[in-house]
Amino acid sequence: MFYKVFRVNGEANKTVFDDGLISTVDEPIRIRAIIISVSTYNDNTLEGWIETNRILQIPDTCCATHDFLAGAFPFRPTPKLLRIPIEEDLKPGMAFKIAINCGALTTDLDGSYEYEHIA
Repeated sequence: MFYKVFRVNGEANKTVFDDGLISTVDEPIRIRAIIISVSTYNDNTLEGWIETNRILQIPDTCCATHDFLAGAFPFRPTPKLLRIPIEEDLKPGMAFKIAINCGALTTDLDGSYEYEHIA
């Protein structure tokens, strides 16, 4: 199992992507899961993409946060997503990317891709 860190800084009224995880001919990969934390809850949407196909849409309020301010306090008692299973093989040359689709208020993402090499 391998892990690659990602960080995405949200921008108001935009969808911002990370650099992604790219499968190669020499090292094709299977994306097993993403491990994720959001900076705060602002009703924004976490997205996962394989090339131009969006395969994941999750509200930021469903994810774990590292916001210890009063604004996130009501959400902390409820279990939140930390590891989101993906289980997709990526053909050589294809990329899996994480994005944050923000409205007027931004949310940042911190996390890691969990993946393995396949034959």
